[in-house]
Amino acid sequence: MTEEKDRELLGEVPNPRRTDSITERLARLRRELARGEAVYTPSELRALQRQLDEYEHLQEMLQYR
Repeated sequence: MTEEKDRELLGEVPNPRRTDSITERLARLRRELARGEAVYTPSELRALQRQLDEYEHLQEMLQYR
């Protein structure tokens, strides 16, 4: 049985009702990245890592402004 991917984070399924805070989005991205190649392909992991980097940068900019 294959574990379920977070398709919203991958940009495959829009979810207009869900609005994560930056902190919540960071937690979701870290959780999904920790699941690794058992769930995601290497290219999907790179995409998630790119998002994580962007959100970490955004949080840092907002925090130290």
